[in-house]
Amino acid sequence: MNKVDLAIKRITEMEAILDEAIVRMAKVAECPGALLDFQPEIKRLSEYYESQQWKDDFALDEDGLLPKDLKRGVLSEDGIYDALEKNKELIERIRGTKMVKHVILWTLKDELSAEEKATIKQGIKEGLEGLKGKVPGIVEIKVNIDGLASSNADLMLDSTFESEDALKAYAVHPEHVAVADSKVRPYTKIRSCLDYEI
Repeated sequence: MNKVDLAIKRITEMEAILDEAIVRMAKVAECPGALLDFQPEIKRLSEYYESQQWKDDFALDEDGLLPKDLKRGVLSEDGIYDALEKNKELIERIRGTKMVKHVILWTLKDELSAEEKATIKQGIKEGLEGLKGKVPGIVEIKVNIDGLASSNADLMLDSTFESEDALKAYAVHPEHVAVADSKVRPYTKIRSCLDYEI
């Protein structure tokens, strides 16, 4: 497949997600669960909108390389942004609480070699990211272990929770505690944390 065909396939797929999201948002009063259940797909749409692929697809459209009859609402910046913002507002209303970001920066102990640090960082990443689906209330959990040379921390946890209560429950959840006690705490010397509502 050439890049235009791939773009058409991608746009068509994302357009179907956007259409379904709009239908579910319109019916949220009578069926909020349907919108909640569709959040993984809406997340895919959001990731597409923030990606280089979206920019490339938009550029192909601007250059007139996409078929005139192709439905392309996802390439309308305002349209997709408004839909994603409306979804966020509706989810907050359904849940009755604001989601919470939980961000941590760690610096590993000085005595560790570069090889040990690489292994430890990979272990922390796998351990923490593996908590999704095991610990209730986690919306998203990512660990970045590939900082630039200008960084003064070794790795970062970027996580989102359904609520502040969900974050508190995560802190003491046995699965999380097991990862923290075995993969994180023994190897880190500095931990900085920022939690905030989104």
